[in-house]
Amino acid sequence: MKKNILIFGAGLNQLTLIDATKELGLTSIVIDPFDDAPGKNLADYFYRVDGNDYETTKKIAIQHNVAGIVTSQMEKPMRLMAKLAQDLNFIFHAPNVVEKSLDKWLMKQSFLNNNVPCANGILVDGEKYITSDQLVNFRFPLIIKPKAATSSQGVYKVNNLEEINNYKNVTEKFSANSEVIIEEFLEGPEFSVEAITYCGKTNIVQITEKFITPFPRTVEMGHLQPAELNAEQKKEIYKVVIEAINSIGIDNSASHTEVKLTQDGPKIVEIGARLGGDYISSYLTLHSCGVNMDKAAIQVALGEEPDLTPTLKQCSYIKYFELPVGKKVKKIEKWTDILETEDVVFANIAVREGDIIEEITESKKRPGFVIVKGFSRTDVIDKAVFFEEKLKQKIILGYI
Repeated sequence: MKKNILIFGAGLNQLTLIDATKELGLTSIVIDPFDDAPGKNLADYFYRVDGNDYETTKKIAIQHNVAGIVTSQMEKPMRLMAKLAQDLNFIFHAPNVVEKSLDKWLMKQSFLNNNVPCANGILVDGEKYITSDQLVNFRFPLIIKPKAATSSQGVYKVNNLEEINNYKNVTEKFSANSEVIIEEFLEGPEFSVEAITYCGKTNIVQITEKFITPFPRTVEMGHLQPAELNAEQKKEIYKVVIEAINSIGIDNSASHTEVKLTQDGPKIVEIGARLGGDYISSYLTLHSCGVNMDKAAIQVALGEEPDLTPTLKQCSYIKYFELPVGKKVKKIEKWTDILETEDVVFANIAVREGDIIEEITESKKRPGFVIVKGFSRTDVIDKAVFFEEKLKQKIILGYI
């Protein structure tokens, strides 16, 4: 009999995860808060379930006798998944591991307590103003960010005390109880590390180079695989990433670790106890090294050793684009024929007719992207720029 697996989420980021169940000969039971989720028609069984509806989720899992639970880059369902795993004996993180992966302050304490290189920081809890006395052990520039948030929400590089207090009002809106973290700014290029840990052993699948907006914001606008690093740099990064994974307690799971390569060596920024977002662990990894991390995550969730054998050695790149702020989207012409182009892996236009283009202050405000593959770094960068312009030409803008 085919095994059933419960997938949390049916958004664009979950399409490859749902597809992977078919390739593995499994039956996909998919839940999502939205009835029109893009992955609905790919699922063998689809249910619209509110994100915090534990009882309905549990009922569906029992009804279908599911053998495991899995999600991709989504963090919102992880607490519910941990509880479900405890109640029904699925392979998933323990609740304390989930908390350390979602709460950036608990995460930082885990790093520091286990001597994992990272930025030092302080937690500011609901105070009206931050004073210089609180920052006596720090030097500018610094980073201010929410204690718990995603998608670069409320994260800013600050150069003085005035900027901290100006941005604090924005940052605390993205964090429960208005708690924010102020930490060292780590100087150096940033990377993410895609890994799978199975039965206590971590395999690094790929290292991704990251491109962000100009400071003070830190919104991710591109990811390229593989990162341009020498053997020694990779070795150093592998070491600190595995230390970080162990410090949080991640096991039998994918992970996505953000790292800065500083003058003092690699230092951990944050870690996610799940697959990487922005299509990094799905399309990018598959088309750069041939490893299907969606399949691997499912195999681990079922207690099976994952297949992490590289079969390719090429490049992949996702480039998010910008549009003129304040303009109105008058019309979007047919653009999906771009998906039939051999070099284009995937693409999307996120804005709709009638939308007003906003400044990109967080990930969800990016108006679209293109993912390309090629045989060199220069090749994929050139292709991404070319197809980005083609997409943007399909978006007809005007004045409000």
